[in-house]
Amino acid sequence: PNKDRMQWAIDDLTQGAKNAGVEIRLGTPATEENLKALKPYAVILASGGTPIVPKIPGLDGDNVCTVADVLSGKVNIEGKKVAVIGGGNTALQEAVMLSDLCSEVIIIQNLSFMTGEKKLLQILEGKSNVSMIFDTVVTSLESKDGELCAIGLKNTVNGETSSLALDGMFVAIGQKPENEAFADITSLNDYGYIIADENCLTDTEGVFVAGDCRTKKIRQVTTAAADGAVAALAACRYIDGL
Repeated sequence: PNKDRMQWAIDDLTQGAKNAGVEIRLGTPATEENLKALKPYAVILASGGTPIVPKIPGLDGDNVCTVADVLSGKVNIEGKKVAVIGGGNTALQEAVMLSDLCSEVIIIQNLSFMTGEKKLLQILEGKSNVSMIFDTVVTSLESKDGELCAIGLKNTVNGETSSLALDGMFVAIGQKPENEAFADITSLNDYGYIIADENCLTDTEGVFVAGDCRTKKIRQVTTAAADGAVAALAACRYIDGL
């Protein structure tokens, strides 16, 4: 279901771009030679990011349950026991929302502390149906009649293993950029993000960047949309100056 909805969104946005006069070239690698062939045009890189999926047998990007599934009504977790994997802002925000629907929410963090905002942590600490497990990773999934019924856990400090019965699991451990194809035409940082500031300028002439694929502190829909406007205007100014 996740993949189907994503493909629908991609197809819808692609058609909208075509209707606006955008030319789409599939199968064209992002090489320096191909970029030079595009001049006097500017190039805006907006490859976005992909949620990080932990290496757990049986778990992949197509069967990860998301809060969007809950909000859309695709998944019903009301009154159920669920786990949230992660300790950053995304995980804590999802835990806050889920705590209003679920009978029990368990946050599982591989570190000895939460990395999210203190305010979110305080909200969760004040909820009687929320608990936290630290220094622990998920090692396996257990199912019954095709439905998740438990997860295997391992403590990263003492190596102890255990099993946790639950009805659902939400993964929220961050995302990774899809910038491998651009490594030869612009600079990436150690985490794979395209290096650029709020002006959306890269260190390659005529190449701009927008959205979650660039270096930035806040990655949200609103900041990505703002990047698109900034990059587009910067690209127009570049073309006008040629």
